[in-house]
Amino acid sequence: MSDNAESSNTISPHRNTLLDAIAVRTSVRTYSDEEIPLELDRQLRSTINAVNTLSGLSIQFVTDDPATFAEANASGHFTNARNYFAAVGAKDDPEAQERAGFYLERLVLTATMRGLSTVWVGGSWDKESAAKHLRIRSSEELIVGAVVGYSADHVEDLTLSERAAAAAGHRPSLTYGDLVTVSGDPNAVPDWFRSGIDAVIKAPSARNGQPVRFTFDTLTNRLRAHIEGEHTPMAFVDLGIAKLHFQLGAGGGTWAWGDDARYARDESID
Repeated sequence: MSDNAESSNTISPHRNTLLDAIAVRTSVRTYSDEEIPLELDRQLRSTINAVNTLSGLSIQFVTDDPATFAEANASGHFTNARNYFAAVGAKDDPEAQERAGFYLERLVLTATMRGLSTVWVGGSWDKESAAKHLRIRSSEELIVGAVVGYSADHVEDLTLSERAAAAAGHRPSLTYGDLVTVSGDPNAVPDWFRSGIDAVIKAPSARNGQPVRFTFDTLTNRLRAHIEGEHTPMAFVDLGIAKLHFQLGAGGGTWAWGDDARYARDESID
């Protein structure tokens, strides 16, 4: 494995790696039978432990469980899907779905940085089968998951530029105008806001609904994110994913949890 970021299947630590991961990540449904190396497995589990401490969730990593995807693999919806992240959270936590989206996407991007491919799963798996491999208390539920593994097309062997171009060709054609409503002078929108929205355009959606929209007031710099349409549990997962992408693209800041919640920007990062 080369140490050169432009020829390696991992992303150089000297780059803004999460933004690189956003640029090259795409949803992959066809996987090789290559096993995830033990050292990489250990690194992912270490990251999961840290994320669980921050999130209050119980995100877990299951390997070599093709039974959970037996129907999806047999139908051709997936090929060789057998490893996955699973987000477990409290049933009575109104923020659990959103936090699952936010923090599980953080792990998806980490896996991307390490040369792995992923795809979010909401309904394309057997949750009862997955639950047999998970630690779920009676007060908890399995919220959502993401398949992880090596792509059958070995996209990890491409350069970053090639991976970014391939990812762009597989994404929905949402635009800035689709996602944003601006109050005030649209020409006064700051660069950090546009960069945040650019990262959101590259975000996955748990069921390809892309329901998250942003309102920005140029006079007050007040920014909110809200769900457009039906407020399903998966829509809140998408809300969390979109908030993470915006935060990374904008170079920082903090979102409040919830629908129509505000974004707070630290002036020191401008």
